[in-house]
Amino acid sequence: MNKEKMIATYKIVADAGGNIYKFYCDLSSALVCTTKPYKADTPEEELQLAWENEGKQHFNPCHKCGKFVSDAMFNVEVLECVECAPFETEAKFCKNCGAKIEDPAQLCPACGKPLVYYGKECG
Repeated sequence: MNKEKMIATYKIVADAGGNIYKFYCDLSSALVCTTKPYKADTPEEELQLAWENEGKQHFNPCHKCGKFVSDAMFNVEVLECVECAPFETEAKFCKNCGAKIEDPAQLCPACGKPLVYYGKECG
């Protein structure tokens, strides 16, 4: 995914008062936000108004791949979507150096970084 992406996936629904925008999670495709009707001089301006005024606040931008995702699809501890930072039990690749992991481990045998994010310890 392109890190330059500026708006979540959306659909436009024509309405008598303008266009209604439906914004979807880029990862799960779940509907996250439906806007009020918008009218503007250009389609680009209209989309930007709907996104800035209503859509954007309901999404988390992944700091790795650039997807806009819902709270359920966001690993807030590392600021990445769950596709880039999954809550998995066994890593297949190191997210730091990219090394392939042959045997289950907690640390990458190549760079020594943690392979799986388990969250903060309680206590």
